[in-house]
Amino acid sequence: MYFHDFGPLLWAGTAETMKLAMLSLCVSLVLGLAGAAAKLSGSRALAAVGTCYTTLIRAVPDLVLMLLLFYAMQILLNHCTDLLGWEQIDIDPFMAGVMTLGFIYGAYFTETFRGAFLTVPRGQLDAGFAYGMSGWRVFRRILFPQMMRFALPGITLA
Repeated sequence: MYFHDFGPLLWAGTAETMKLAMLSLCVSLVLGLAGAAAKLSGSRALAAVGTCYTTLIRAVPDLVLMLLLFYAMQILLNHCTDLLGWEQIDIDPFMAGVMTLGFIYGAYFTETFRGAFLTVPRGQLDAGFAYGMSGWRVFRRILFPQMMRFALPGITLA
């Protein structure tokens, strides 16, 4: 078998796949951290939103969710533009793939990050506040490095 005729196509497909994977990883990490923060916040409304997000997304099979988000969102978006009298908007398949994969894995990462947040002892966070650090600095210098130790195995297995 000779693949010399397909080499450029294989490299282009590999590059496109890597772009899709990296961009969806960025989206899923942001959604995972935001979802974990929502579930652990003191607000019942935010915790309910985070719980609904993770429960619904993890309950629906990935392929079904991909098809629903791509086709149903396209139909819903075009229906809304018709009501407003605007031209129809086409969703780019690459960006739809990035957002869908990011949305799906964001739900899984939410639970991973939530568990990792809970492993960091509360006393260490209190010590950071006692030193006069702001909430963002405590997160960046104390909480995030320690919780990533516990979250990394769950991220690599996703």
